[in-house]
Amino acid sequence: MKERSTSICFWDSDPPVDSGTIAEIDYFNARGMKCVYGRGDHFTGWRTLQMDIWRDKHNRLLMRFWSRNKWVVSRSYEITGTDAPKIQVVDGTNVYTDEWIPRVVREAYDDWVEECHSDPY
Repeated sequence: MKERSTSICFWDSDPPVDSGTIAEIDYFNARGMKCVYGRGDHFTGWRTLQMDIWRDKHNRLLMRFWSRNKWVVSRSYEITGTDAPKIQVVDGTNVYTDEWIPRVVREAYDDWVEECHSDPY
């Protein structure tokens, strides 16, 4: 990943935590896992790109970048070296905050969004 001074995607919290590493993995099925973070970014006149992070029954954090657009190449990762917070529930609704999302995750997502933008489709 290249060094960058700012993110191309908006994040609610700043600065990001510096702990954590990611490793690309094969596609995973999130069935039976708990979602601990989710976001979608829509680019006007273009595509909606999604990121979600799941905790499996062994407390591993698995993340995927995806889109319903068939031309977008999805990516899946395992996040290690950081802990996801417990899901906050406000008025019966899950609240996904990004304050715990490591810098390496944010940079990987930014790189993927940039890669999708350079795709001619």
